[in-house]
Amino acid sequence: MKRKQSSNDAAVARRPVGRPRRDGRPHLTRERVFDVCARLVAEHGFSGTGVRMIASALDASPASLFNLFGSKVELFNELIAFAAAPAIEFHESIRREDVPAAVALYKSVFEEAKAVAASDYEHTVMFYLPELRQPQFERAQAIRAAMVGHYSTLIKQGVSSGELHTNHSGLAAEQVFQLTETSIVAPRLSVSPQRQARQAADFCLRGLLLAPEKLDAIREQADRISLAIELPLSHE
Repeated sequence: MKRKQSSNDAAVARRPVGRPRRDGRPHLTRERVFDVCARLVAEHGFSGTGVRMIASALDASPASLFNLFGSKVELFNELIAFAAAPAIEFHESIRREDVPAAVALYKSVFEEAKAVAASDYEHTVMFYLPELRQPQFERAQAIRAAMVGHYSTLIKQGVSSGELHTNHSGLAAEQVFQLTETSIVAPRLSVSPQRQARQAADFCLRGLLLAPEKLDAIREQADRISLAIELPLSHE
């Protein structure tokens, strides 16, 4: 399942690089590069994955990659932005819904955990690479901070409205975000993404609700919201 693209995104993704291929193989697109890069980085790490390696896996030349991205660092920053875009779009949409903060929080945890659990491992592990702490990945760091900030905003709203309680909203937001992101390991337990997401959302809200007995009603209201996170990368 792929995220819905804007007309500009779709045009960029479809735009071929170089001369048309006569051998019937796919044109080089940004989405194909992102998919291959994510898989190689998951296997070899950022430092161990070179532009030539990525180009070889795509049956393309390094020059064709530099036509799309100025450097390996730029490629990886854009890969992080591309992979995170569906979640960020969802965050913006759910905050516009006229629902209590606790309901928006439940829906956010549920959808993010489900999306992560349903994705390929290599498409999520890149968010935990140690290189992301380096200054050249400032854009990727800002994206992660924005994702954690979404949870912080909802938790603060819930505390202010008397729905939620916590001693430190920033720490609670970081812990909630980490729980959704680590849903990638649960497939080893043979648990469906839907069940993982339900467990994660229930767990988070039970710990934050001032009145845990309201969880069933919050869950039901969240389930009526039609918004969902769609995965940006798919199996090829």
